[in-house]
Amino acid sequence: MEEQTIAGPVEQETYGPRSMSFFTLVLKTFAGFGGGIAGTIILVLIFLATSSILQPVLGGSSEVNPGVISPLFIVVLLGMVLATTLVSSMVATLLLAYTERDRYTRISTTMGQVFIMNIVIFAFILPVYLTTSSTNLELTAYTAGLQVILGATASALILELLHDSKYPLLAVYNTILAILTSTAISIFLYYIALNATILLFIALPMIWGMIGFFQAIVAMFYYWVFQTWGTDYLATETEIGTDYGIPDTTEEEQEEQQEDVEGADFLNQ
Repeated sequence: MEEQTIAGPVEQETYGPRSMSFFTLVLKTFAGFGGGIAGTIILVLIFLATSSILQPVLGGSSEVNPGVISPLFIVVLLGMVLATTLVSSMVATLLLAYTERDRYTRISTTMGQVFIMNIVIFAFILPVYLTTSSTNLELTAYTAGLQVILGATASALILELLHDSKYPLLAVYNTILAILTSTAISIFLYYIALNATILLFIALPMIWGMIGFFQAIVAMFYYWVFQTWGTDYLATETEIGTDYGIPDTTEEEQEEQQEDVEGADFLNQ
């Protein structure tokens, strides 16, 4: 009787997508939103602490004479964007991991990879910052937005791909849908308010809130699709289109290579 209890969940986990409850949907949404709030708090604190450096430049025109912008302003701006992105990505990822603690088991590995990836993204975008900050601050703002989006996208994918090798496509779908939806809402709010400052406070909570929401809602929808049609469309082993029916020769090639190696060893002896 005890063996049946243990075998049941294993069989359910290896076949078909996982189910998702409405409570987990709410939990994931608030977890992502909380991570975005953490990043926004860091952003506000750094902005208030360095307002004497940032405010004179940010309060002016977007087209700024290169001689007017102080190198200290660039350093503070870069530090603010990097710290904000790191904190929001790591806190949101950690909170999302604890919404399904039995599924997300490699938290330390995930946090390390999220940290490294955000540093790599910052390193590649750094030349763009240095170029635009001395010519056009509006382009610098767009660059900061690009870093936030790339950091959130990479962090969410790292969390999912490290823990779900069977459904990487599901992670791609829910992450891209979350980024597209949050970007569309941000643009809509900007055109309504005509004030870029509002995006400063809502961008991170909205992006990460949407990531948590779509992680759950896409899983719930796909589970319904699987239960209705009985086909596991997004599983890695599922073949669609012209790939369907093509025999997998990987195992045969490996066996042939192994036989060749064994034959070579026999002749050497």
